[in-house]
Amino acid sequence: MSLLEITILSLPLVIVLFSIALFPIFAPNFWRKNEVTIFSIISLFSVCSTYALTLDASGIIKNALIDEYLPFIITLFTLYTLTHGINIELKSPSNTISNIIFLALCSSFSSIIGTTGASMLFLRPFLDMNKNRHRKAHLVIFFIFLVSNIGGLLTPLGDPPLLLGYLHGVDFSWELKNIFLYWCTYIMSCLAIFYFVDKVSLRKEKLEHRLIDRKFSIKISGSLNIVMIALTVLTLFIDFEDICFPFCEACLIPNVWLKDIILLIFCAISLCYSRRCGAKMDFVPFGEVAKTFFVIFIVIAPVLFILSKNSEAIHGYMTHANRGNDGAIMYFWLCALASSFLDNAPSYLLFFNMAGGNAEELMHVYPSILSAISISSVVMGSMSYIGNAPNMMVKSIAERGGIKMPHFIGYMLWACLIIFPISIVVSFML
Repeated sequence: MSLLEITILSLPLVIVLFSIALFPIFAPNFWRKNEVTIFSIISLFSVCSTYALTLDASGIIKNALIDEYLPFIITLFTLYTLTHGINIELKSPSNTISNIIFLALCSSFSSIIGTTGASMLFLRPFLDMNKNRHRKAHLVIFFIFLVSNIGGLLTPLGDPPLLLGYLHGVDFSWELKNIFLYWCTYIMSCLAIFYFVDKVSLRKEKLEHRLIDRKFSIKISGSLNIVMIALTVLTLFIDFEDICFPFCEACLIPNVWLKDIILLIFCAISLCYSRRCGAKMDFVPFGEVAKTFFVIFIVIAPVLFILSKNSEAIHGYMTHANRGNDGAIMYFWLCALASSFLDNAPSYLLFFNMAGGNAEELMHVYPSILSAISISSVVMGSMSYIGNAPNMMVKSIAERGGIKMPHFIGYMLWACLIIFPISIVVSFML
């Protein structure tokens, strides 16, 4: 394949990622009005160029949309629906220790219900805990670091990049077994830094205002959804392809579809239960995510095809550039750069395929490379507001609540002072 053909096939992905990153910042009104049109034109160009320049275009598009996008978006939709059916009413003293305990617990839940679900579920209780505080921006910033990003590092449910790895053959429990130490390093370091930042902020507030401490109380509703989240985790653990189901054979339903059908049944039960309880579901944020990823899966498909065809040469170059080492540190920082300013899910896919795209080989022969890509794509999404979808949603909810959040560059300065130094240590631990 010539350099010109590779450029043509890769151009739609570059345009889409930079559009997502830059238009909402520099031309938000234009982007709101023309986003669908721009996405449609780029997707059409990508499909046409794939058919024109590759021999197995139908297989590439089918694999991207049917085999990868549908299971991916159904899993996200299930977690989004179930977490929205749970409501937490929390009253707690507003002090540094209670905030640390809350952030630590919520970070753990991010790996179970996803960073998006955990962000939407726990942000309002966290803000209610601290409603008497006058300096709240740092609370939201650390919430984004810990709950919206780092917390989702332990399972494929935690963050879209790891879910994509699971769909490409990475074992469900691989991250928990291999990344737990790095997860602890990030969590403990961030909480230690938060302790000093919040203590200073609280000291200033006590000099200026009299804070009112409240007695602890918690009320959780939506127990059925909690049970179904546990069933969702169990369903994702099961390998349905190795089990014989007479019903599936009689109805001509492939075993690989059964997992998605079960998850959709959970969604239907949750929606009926929530409607009976009078809860309102807001699917607008999820619609934005589904639309964006639909386009990304289309435009990234030919790029992944190119990488898979040249994976040995690319990996050989990375090994040579690292003087015979496996190149884990280089993968870590290249993926970090992509995840910080583009979207972390396609960044994971790009470097996963650049490293060969063979899950079995990466898990057992090059585990440090897979760890580097997994950690970097998830954690470094916290380096900017556009690195991960929950970041912008949390910022928007906080600003609607009257909290003055730092601008794009201001937030990046916080991330550079906190996340970047910890990442330097972690990269040398790989």
